Amino acid sequence: MNFLKQVLLTIFLSVIASAGFAQSSATKAQKEADKKQDALKKESDAAQEKAIKRHWKGQDKETRKRMKQTQKKSKRNQRTKKWSAKKKKE
Repeated sequence: MNFLKQVLLTIFLSVIASAGFAQSSATKAQKEADKKQDALKKESDAAQEKAIKRHWKGQDKETRKRMKQTQKKSKRNQRTKKWSAKKKKE
């Protein structure tokens, strides 16, 4: 009876251990894939910023001024509204 318990315990623990190792290797692969994806995203963002700067440099002074004003206006419209908790005086 004691021998049977030891055999079952050994089998049970080996199954749990093998599942744990398989899971950890999957997370390592996932982490590497995430790192690669983050690196590609950073590279893409840097290339986009570089292209925007190059576009701005190609414009004359008046056009850059208009572009700057348009950009400010666009950002102002995109901001979320800040609602205050105070009641307005009527």
